[in-house]
Amino acid sequence: MLSHSQRLRSILNLTEKRLAALIHQVWFHPRLDALYPEFLFATYGLTLASAPAMRMAATLCRQKAESDPLHRWLMDYYLEHAEEEDGHADWLLEDLASLGIPRERVIQRLPYTGVATLVGAQYYWMQHVHPIAYLGYIAVIETPAQVDLLREVSQRTGIPLSSMSCHYRHAELDPGHVAEFDAALDSLPLTPAHQELITVSAITTIGHLERVFTDILEHFQRIDDPSTTSTIFQVSQPATAALP
Repeated sequence: MLSHSQRLRSILNLTEKRLAALIHQVWFHPRLDALYPEFLFATYGLTLASAPAMRMAATLCRQKAESDPLHRWLMDYYLEHAEEEDGHADWLLEDLASLGIPRERVIQRLPYTGVATLVGAQYYWMQHVHPIAYLGYIAVIETPAQVDLLREVSQRTGIPLSSMSCHYRHAELDPGHVAEFDAALDSLPLTPAHQELITVSAITTIGHLERVFTDILEHFQRIDDPSTTSTIFQVSQPATAALP
């Protein structure tokens, strides 16, 4: 009999192929040096929402935490991970600043629609169905890039590792997060309804992430034209220092 995590991963393995292909297109884009700020901007939008979303989930769990051990566990889990996520959006602002893009310009820019749709779906599941839904989002999103990939990308494109600090830090800090998450999921007393909601949330997350990465690629294709350069991030005076 499959565990909760084995069941979830087996389903996700069947649905992640297009997303994996889109992520590969970004990391191996022939003009990644020019595309990279757009990638960081989209990632910033997602990262900015992570801690607040988990705190919202914890607040919803708190209402039943005293009488329900599952809600109590979820509340503690979300609060712990929200604290871990605090400040990560600032890492992305620092990475963009190292590429010559001021913090104010990033904050004032309207986020990608796909980012808002992805995050908004989680609020719906949490508030109108069950806060356990956010575990489906975490199951998909907590898969960091590998350190070796980041070093290869830096050598291939000239993007300094210091401008990949958010991805680099996650690659160093998070390699065991998937295993830890799966072990935690397997320890929970999940009903079939819980399993279904987590799975639906995860599949929804994959679908919206596909839209986000498609947005990045399509937006860059539209604006990668000298006549429209005033509408996009301008990369100037990139940092030269590399991470150890």
